[in-house]
Amino acid sequence: METQRYRVGDAVISCVVESENPGIPTRFFFPEADDDDVKRHAWTIPEFADERGRIVMRVQAFVVELGGRVVVVDPCVGNGKKRALPFWNEQTWPFLERFAAAGFAPDRVDVVVHTHLHADHVGWDTRLAGDVWVPTFARARHLYTARELDWAKSTDGPGNAGVYEDSIAPIFAAGLADLVEEEADLGGGLRLEPTPGHTPGHVSLWVESRGERALLTGDFVHHPVQCAEPHWAEVGDEDADRARATRRRLFERAAATRALVLGTHFASRPGGRIRADGDVWRFEPEG
Repeated sequence: METQRYRVGDAVISCVVESENPGIPTRFFFPEADDDDVKRHAWTIPEFADERGRIVMRVQAFVVELGGRVVVVDPCVGNGKKRALPFWNEQTWPFLERFAAAGFAPDRVDVVVHTHLHADHVGWDTRLAGDVWVPTFARARHLYTARELDWAKSTDGPGNAGVYEDSIAPIFAAGLADLVEEEADLGGGLRLEPTPGHTPGHVSLWVESRGERALLTGDFVHHPVQCAEPHWAEVGDEDADRARATRRRLFERAAATRALVLGTHFASRPGGRIRADGDVWRFEPEG
C-alpha cells in the first residue's frame, strides 16, 4: 500500500493505514441516517461511499514530521488485543510493516499524540513481548489529557473494555506518559484544541508551518458526509449535542482559514479542504 503524504509548509504528514472497510451500512455508524441519505450527497461517491450509499471507513495513524520531530497521532487498534468488537478482536494487521515501508522506525518516534482514548486510537502504543504488553514507541513521550485519562479509567463499555489495562497502563509503568492541557501548545507548530463531545476530553491537533495549517480531526467527525449533515451523531458520541456543536465550530473555522483537514477515519483521500455549501459544508479531497 503506497503511503499517502501531505505537505503543510515544512511539515510532512503521512498516513499509515491499519484497515479500510467498504460497504458498511450507514446506520451502523449513524443511527439516524440510512444509505439513501448518503446517496443524496453525490460528491461522496465513489471515494467515501458506494453507489448504494454504503459508507467506507478507514482506521489509520498520521505521522507528522516537523522541526526534526517525528510525531505519531492516534495509533489505531493494534494486534492481539482482546476486544468485544469482532472486527477489532485479536487482529494481525501488517501495520508495523507499513510503518516501516513509509520510512519510519518505532524507536525514532519522539511523541505520540492521542486525540482521545478509544480502542482504535491507542492500540499500537503497546505490543506483546511474550505475554507482556510493552511500549511500541519506546523512546517517545505519550501525551494524555487529564479529563480523557479519567474517562478511560472509568469506562468499561464493550467498545473500550481492556483498553486501559493493555494499551495505557503499560505506558505509565514505563515512565513514558505526560499529562498535558487540552489547549496545550506542543511547540514547533503543533497545538491541541479541545473538541469535546465524542468523548469528554477529546482534542484535535493543529499543525502550522510557514503560514499554512492543517487540522487532524480525531473523531469529532467520522465521515465526510457529516460536513453536509453535521447533526448526524455517530454511535459512539458520548454527548451528541456537544459533538454537533464541535463539528459546526471546527467546520466553520476550517472553511474560513482554508486549512487542510485530515480526517482520521476518512478513506481513499483523507486530506482535503472544507468549503461552505449554503448552511452546511462540503469536503473536497486533495492528493
